Amino acid sequence: MTVFAKLSQRTCIVLIGLLEDEQSQIDLISQWAEEIGYTVHAYTSGAEFRQSVLNNTYDLFILDWNLPDTTGIEVLDWLRSNMDWQVPVLFITSRDSESDIVEALNHGSDDYIIKPVNKDITLARIRALIRRSRPGESASQLTFKPYNINLDERIISIDDEAIKLTNKEFELALMLFRHSGRLISRSYIMEQIWGTTADLNTRTVDTHISRIRSKLGLSPDRGWQLSSVYHHGYRLSKIDLSLAEA
Repeated sequence: MTVFAKLSQRTCIVLIGLLEDEQSQIDLISQWAEEIGYTVHAYTSGAEFRQSVLNNTYDLFILDWNLPDTTGIEVLDWLRSNMDWQVPVLFITSRDSESDIVEALNHGSDDYIIKPVNKDITLARIRALIRRSRPGESASQLTFKPYNINLDERIISIDDEAIKLTNKEFELALMLFRHSGRLISRSYIMEQIWGTTADLNTRTVDTHISRIRSKLGLSPDRGWQLSSVYHHGYRLSKIDLSLAEA
């Protein structure tokens, strides 16, 4: 495997935050997800889960309903009040009444699966939620107007003009666009782009962010804003040009 292939795999990592108090369910869902290349961080209490959410960048949340210290609905309300709505939420629970399903969906859940779970159905729904949360993505080409990202040639262009980036700058820019609208922690960036959080100064990340902002011209004029969130990380946000000009 080439170095480029390894780098692309790291930035394509799907990280799932699982809140479930039954170890057998944790083992089952984790095993299934890992079989298709996804990584699962599992927690058995709402307190641990909330702390993890603040320190990690997840692509999907999976919630149980009945938990030792809280309920899945309470956690869902917290997620929708404090985190980015782009991250999908899937309920996997034994509660099977229509009123429970309606309540979860009305509170902001994207899908609902009743236990016992079926492997093929569960994985299909997980894939669908991940796919819908990453619009504009094809096998080799990503479009975030006015930016086009060619994954095969590892080129980012603006209005057909290629921008010269180093390997690390390309990988970091790719991560930011794929997670646009979401806060990405410095530790997550260091782990996914550099493969470690040890022996790496956070200034290295800050320097690469600054170069990307400059080279790609990430500014409201082009419809994008790359912001630093103190003590946490970075967020690349899409700007509505019609509102900015109003």
